[in-house]
Amino acid sequence: MSNEIVKAVAIIIIAAVLVTALRTRLSEYSFLLTLTVIAIVLIAVLGNLFGAVSKLRELFNQSGNAGVYFVTALKALGISYIATFAADTCRDFGLSALAQTAEIAGKITIFALSLPLMTTVLDAALKFVGL
Repeated sequence: MSNEIVKAVAIIIIAAVLVTALRTRLSEYSFLLTLTVIAIVLIAVLGNLFGAVSKLRELFNQSGNAGVYFVTALKALGISYIATFAADTCRDFGLSALAQTAEIAGKITIFALSLPLMTTVLDAALKFVGL
């Protein structure tokens, strides 16, 4: 894992230098290079994520907690990463209104995703209190 992060950081730094050089003359290519490097690094790193997620799922199953909590937390994490990625990419290209829209969309989606979980917790609390 540590070798992969070193390689990813090296690729990102080289791409940052190239994008900065290309941005003044060929801005459309700098955008394409940015997206390409992002895709390459994410694909390279995602392999490690699947192993960690399966181990975490195994721990959740052993603890006796419902798998729905794990799935909800994992979905919320994914949504937050995707929204942050979209917002940061928009900001890099000077599109702050789109960046804010991506952040708001991510927050609303996470809120909607968490509503069933919140209802379950509130129902359990009300039963505990006796209402």
